[in-house]
Formats: sequence, C-alpha cells, structure tokens
Amino acid sequence: MWLFFALITSLLYAFYHLCNQLSSLKAELFIIYRGLLIALIATPFMLMTFHIFPWQFYAIVVFQGVTISYMDFKYYQAFHRFGAENVNSIRPLTVLITFILWLILRPSTLLVYYHAPLRALIILLALMAIVFAVMKYQNQKIGRDSLKFVVPLLVLSSLIDMSNKVITEYNDGLLLPLTFHRVALTGWIIGSINLFLNRQYLTHPKELINFGNIRRAGFLILLILSMITINFSMHYTTHPAYTSAITYLSVIWLVIINKCRAAMGKKSAYQSIDLKWILLLLAATITLALATTL
Repeated sequence: MWLFFALITSLLYAFYHLCNQLSSLKAELFIIYRGLLIALIATPFMLMTFHIFPWQFYAIVVFQGVTISYMDFKYYQAFHRFGAENVNSIRPLTVLITFILWLILRPSTLLVYYHAPLRALIILLALMAIVFAVMKYQNQKIGRDSLKFVVPLLVLSSLIDMSNKVITEYNDGLLLPLTFHRVALTGWIIGSINLFLNRQYLTHPKELINFGNIRRAGFLILLILSMITINFSMHYTTHPAYTSAITYLSVIWLVIINKCRAAMGKKSAYQSIDLKWILLLLAATITLALATTL
C-alpha cells in the first residue's frame, strides 16, 4: 500500500515541479502562496472533518511549520549562492540521512534487519543506487562550500520526513482528517512566517492579491494532493526513507513529460537525462520495491 501512494506522490511531484518552473512566480510570492493558499484550500476540509488529536500531533505540526519556513529561507540563500542545479544535486542525500537517523530513532528496525541481513543489504544498496542516479543526472560538480551549507538543511529535511511518519501514529483511526489538519495548520504557519519575513507585501499587498498571480499559483493543488498521498504512504511504510526514495521517480516522470511536450512542439523547462541513469534509477527502485514488499 505504501508503494502505491509513493508512486502517486512521485507523479504529482513531477507535474508540480514542472508547473512551478513554468509559472514564473517570484520566489517571495511563491513561498507565501505555498503556505497561505494551501491553508485557505485545506481549512474547509479540516473544519468538515474536525477532530481534537493528541497534543503530540500539534507539537509536530508546529515543528514542521517553523522548520519548513526556515528551510525556505536558507534554500533561497543557497540557490543564489551556489545555483539551484548544484543545490538540487545534493538534496537526494536526504534519503540516506533519513535511513540512518530512523535507525537511531527506532532501533527496533535494526532487529528486523538483523534477522534478514541479505534483505537489509539489498535495501541499502538500492537506496544508495537511487541517490547516486538522481545526483549523477544533474552532472554538477559539488563543492565543499555548498556541501557545508546544504547538509544541515538535508538533516532538517530528514527530520521532516521522519516526522511525517511519526505524526500518522496519532491519527486516532482518522488518517484522512489528520492529513487535512496537518496540511491546513502547517500552511497557516508557513504562510504567516514567510509573509512576516516579506512584510513589503503587507504594506503593499497589490501584487500579493493580484488575481493573475493567484491563478498562476493554482498548480499548488498538486502539492496539496502530494501531501495527502505522502501522508498515506508514510503511514503504511515501515521506514520513511523508502517513501522518500520512491518519490525521486519524479525524475523519470519529468523525462516522459519532457518527451511528450517536445512531441507537441512545446519548449521544455527540463533537459533529458542520460539513459543509463534512468535505467539505474528504475532498476534500483524496482529492487527496493521488491525487497521491502515481498
């Protein structure tokens, strides 16, 4: 079940990243919309399924909202300092960091691997192959300075991934309502913080409430759907790194979308990647799926 939702998430990520690339929204507007617009869309669903969850749920929501806002700010700095392609080529390392940190958080997982060492080795090699393939296709030279800057952010990304898994443990048998609550509440936190950090849109809100800008941000519905599907995948998986790894199939979906756009005579925002890295990514993903589900 986790695999199905992870695959859907990877497809949603592909369309989301493509639409984001083509939307030409200002970065400051985008991070505000990514919080407030999502919150405005999700809040009615939260109210229709309203439930008081355990306090741990709300603590995790606050942690996620504040942490993601901080990461938005730092990634914005990183993109300007090192280039988006360079930074994005490092981000797949999050999968391996999540794999290690989860073993520390849930040492009982080590016992599972201890009783099935061959399967554990296959899973680890598949995760490493996925990370390598995604990093390699970017064909970027990763410098020491960019690594020092970005790796702490990758640790925070791993904590977000793990908290996505942990938060589902407090669903009270209401996984979909919990998801609506998480999406809405984190949206309000992220949007409010980013709006405060970009206070010029409070004093001069014309650009913020411009219908054309809001319409261009309509693709954020894809992000909402992906947040729902990844919540379900994290709930059913035994390890959050598995879901995180599968979502990188978005690379292959983007190649397919790119080919379709090219066939229709449209300019693509993404370049194709070397076939050998596509095949490695696909083979490693299939191996991971088989090793974790059979």
